[in-house]
Amino acid sequence: MRIHWAVVIFAVIGTILLTWHFRTKDMDFLKPSGIALAPEDDGSDLAVGPIVLQPKIEDKPEVAGVLGNPEEPEEPVIAEISDLDLGDLEASPGLDSYRDFGKKNTPDRLFQLSSTLRARGQFQRALIAFERVLDSTKAGPEALAEAAKGISALSPTLPRWNIDPTSEVSLTLNIGSTRPASDSLKGAALELATLIRKSSSDQLEIIPKISNNRKKDAPDDSPIAIWLGTGGQDPASTSVVTLTPSEDETLALDEISLALFQSVRSHLAKLGYPLPPPVRATGSELISTYITRLMWQDFALSLKKQQEADPETTSDQN
Repeated sequence: MRIHWAVVIFAVIGTILLTWHFRTKDMDFLKPSGIALAPEDDGSDLAVGPIVLQPKIEDKPEVAGVLGNPEEPEEPVIAEISDLDLGDLEASPGLDSYRDFGKKNTPDRLFQLSSTLRARGQFQRALIAFERVLDSTKAGPEALAEAAKGISALSPTLPRWNIDPTSEVSLTLNIGSTRPASDSLKGAALELATLIRKSSSDQLEIIPKISNNRKKDAPDDSPIAIWLGTGGQDPASTSVVTLTPSEDETLALDEISLALFQSVRSHLAKLGYPLPPPVRATGSELISTYITRLMWQDFALSLKKQQEADPETTSDQN
């Protein structure tokens, strides 16, 4: 009888595997023969217990006063400008916009307001926010200079506030001298009148008027007087400031501008506007940027009201 070849193959393989198993089952192939190994280290010579990194502190010292509370922020959180702070952006602003905001907040907060308005394309309102630093806060020299810089940058890009020439308030720039007016003084007076009108954004029409007694023998350094006032028979005016004229045209403009600035700011202080600290600026810069459009408006209206009230006061006294 013939045995199938598959049975023969499985029988041969099975015989080999059984022989290998019975011959090697007691052998350890992981240990080399003929070599003595060191005893196994079970860690019995180490210290028992957890490792101590630092001694235990029984009484915790008070370190909050030295290092500060880490939970508190290093800098105060400044609240973002809200829609209520911005006001109704769909409506046209008034020159007195953000006055209450300015009186209740710091100059930095007004700078933040101006930046937010510029980001929204509200440049006229952003200019007003800069102006509130000058006329509604007790800002220091640095804040005033920053606000003046912002005003100088924005003003030329915007239309004049007053677009109706018939609504301009007419005031007279008075300059009194004991000598005939020099050409440089005449030019400076005209330039100053133009500067005031531009600074007020066409709210004021300034008419230069130089008065002198034509004494040619008067000393060259004879003082001149300068003031702003209304016209008419009973004019209202600011206080008179005197100064010594200069032969240099540029210096003459800065000199009379500085004198007039002092006169106008003194008048505005009586209206409740804060007096500014000394700043580094020329007389023409003080006139053009350190008196806001709202200041010019209130200044002119106060002179007009003063002029209207004076005749009534005179008639009552008579």
